[in-house]
Amino acid sequence: MSEIAIEVSNLSKQYKVYKSPKDMLFDFFGFKGRYTQKWALKEISFEIKKGDVVGVLGRNGAGKSTLLKILSGIIPPTEGSVKINGKISSILELGTGFHPDYTGRENIIMGGMCLGMTREEVMSKIDSIIDFSELRPYIDTPFKTYSSGMQSRLTFATAISIDPDILIIDEALAAGDGFFVNKCLKRIKEICKSGATVFFVSHSTDLVRRLCTKAILIKDGKLEMQGDAIVTCGYYDSLVLEAASEAGKLSSTIGGGHRIETEAMRVTDACVLDSNGHQCNAFFQGSSLTIEIKLQSAIEYENPALWIKFMRSDGVLATTWFSLEPKVIHTGKILRGLNVIRFNIEEVLLGDGLYYIGVGVFPFKEGADSTFYNDPFCLWDGSCELVIKRRGRPLSTIFDQPMTAGIVKDAVCVE
Repeated sequence: MSEIAIEVSNLSKQYKVYKSPKDMLFDFFGFKGRYTQKWALKEISFEIKKGDVVGVLGRNGAGKSTLLKILSGIIPPTEGSVKINGKISSILELGTGFHPDYTGRENIIMGGMCLGMTREEVMSKIDSIIDFSELRPYIDTPFKTYSSGMQSRLTFATAISIDPDILIIDEALAAGDGFFVNKCLKRIKEICKSGATVFFVSHSTDLVRRLCTKAILIKDGKLEMQGDAIVTCGYYDSLVLEAASEAGKLSSTIGGGHRIETEAMRVTDACVLDSNGHQCNAFFQGSSLTIEIKLQSAIEYENPALWIKFMRSDGVLATTWFSLEPKVIHTGKILRGLNVIRFNIEEVLLGDGLYYIGVGVFPFKEGADSTFYNDPFCLWDGSCELVIKRRGRPLSTIFDQPMTAGIVKDAVCVE
């Protein structure tokens, strides 16, 4: 018996793109030149062994969903071939076969049969599906009366009840509150450990690292990389950061945000630099970076107070830094004309997210007056953007606090 579960050879898929519905009609009747051609996939080849758990990575529009639809037999390829060895089940869209006017129980039966199970198989599992969904008090009421979260829970509980040789999942891994999400992921892990071949799309590289032995990366319809899941996820994270950096460069040139200027000084530009001095707006946590601002000054000024702020895109203030706190740091002398000021971060500890950076220059103050700062020489809130990504689990923390921990030997415990 073959050890190969999925074999894909020179697979390509081309779509016709129409400008309007009438062009589609003209094409149907044989009129030419009414559409353009787009290759969603181009010459993709790979093999998946039985029992492999494979993640499919790629940005939106890369061709991931098209690949999964071809593997599931929903659409045919334009070129190439696909060989499937075993019973295949697909979860490409939650809610397949569900009708709003039928009860939850009736929808479990229809949905399970649409996923490839027989009626007898569905009936043998119906109680476990209901229990998994946690919707037994409502199971005999119309599906349309369920909240969106309840509908997602029932459809996912039905979809994940199958026992396939090959399971294909398209970004439908969990639904509901945190407790239910954990149940869904636990069920996914059970399928992965059962010996089934699992092939799924996920934008979460952390999830791919945790569940998968292998991963493939699709970029612009072509197979960019395949192999070890951890290595492939690391490469994909780098591509995401590169794209985020390019987007940040474009947006930072627009120069949004609140600005204050005086006759004495004004900030003319701001950007983020990597350790090599190149402009970059996206970094892994732990990297070193520099925020550089250009300042046009009409005066000379010794030791100005420098200020910087990091505001997360959801409005949460992450942190600020002020050159007079907690002790006075000598910042140098501003000269007439164009000046360059740099804020250096040796190891960025900010959590996952997009941050808007505010910068400002204030007069030097001492004593009690130093706590009151409402008279800046210049200030630019939202001067540029910064994207931070953790190398491990994605977390919505503001920052990660470094610490150490260990078990103390021979410690005396007092009850």
